[in-house]
Amino acid sequence: MTIRTTTFYCLAACCFTLVHYAVSASTLSDVQRQLFPDTAKVLQVNQNAVPLIESQNTTSNLNGVVILIGESGRPPVSQHNLAILTQYLNDLGWVTMQVSPPTIGFEPDLGTEDNKQSAAQNDGATSDDATTEIAEQKTQPQQDKPTTPSSPQYQIHRISNAHFLEHEAELKELINATMLRAQEYSGFRLVIAQGSSAAWLIKIYAEKQIPNPDAMVAISPFWPQRNLNSLIAKYTAITEMPILDIYGTQDNSWSLLSAAQRATTATKSLKLDYRQRELTSAFNTKPDSAFVSKEIYGWLHNLGW
Repeated sequence: MTIRTTTFYCLAACCFTLVHYAVSASTLSDVQRQLFPDTAKVLQVNQNAVPLIESQNTTSNLNGVVILIGESGRPPVSQHNLAILTQYLNDLGWVTMQVSPPTIGFEPDLGTEDNKQSAAQNDGATSDDATTEIAEQKTQPQQDKPTTPSSPQYQIHRISNAHFLEHEAELKELINATMLRAQEYSGFRLVIAQGSSAAWLIKIYAEKQIPNPDAMVAISPFWPQRNLNSLIAKYTAITEMPILDIYGTQDNSWSLLSAAQRATTATKSLKLDYRQRELTSAFNTKPDSAFVSKEIYGWLHNLGW
């Protein structure tokens, strides 16, 4: 390798680090500017400052801590549905900690009709061996085989193996750091995750990469890639902790494609303490958050909490 090539790669790595730091710093500043100091906290994750929104329970009894992780690519202050949900959870006796997931690889904002049609069109596509693709721990990114060359939207949201593993590693570090902070409080540990974050955490817990929480609520889990998305049902069925699976009729097509499969696979696998509930809206209003909080309360009450 020539000196010029080596210098190029060093400069590229430095630029990536600076961009990643700038994005993190900007997100942290936004959170601190919009919230009171006693609510906007700073969480140290692998020597990086990550914003954390912490809210105390408003009741005399403390049930424990709820950790909320929103969709990839969106800071906590933009996760209005989860922010509203925390208010109901606080009133039910929970301390809430809301954090931002990693943004490595892709930012799946798939709410448009074009993306929904793209996902639906690719439901019948032939996929690669996803298990092999995910499991290969390689330092060099692999070039994915095109699953559906005729679908530009689908190709845009392909997740390379290298990005998939990097995103997963960062998410594990984030959860571990948040769980460590949650040790300041007694009680149960409940994780609520949405979208691709929910899909990743289901996989992480199913593979026992990190300790399980006492229970998990998965809201509209999906990956914007068919061979990966089809694995969510299997991962859900083999997780050991109780799962409340919530999806909405207005979810993107990726989430809807696996909703029925998740319930069927969990039932056939005799998974204990699994429940699936359907929202009739897009989970972005106060009534939606109220409905979800009641579902969580009823489900946890049924678990004996």
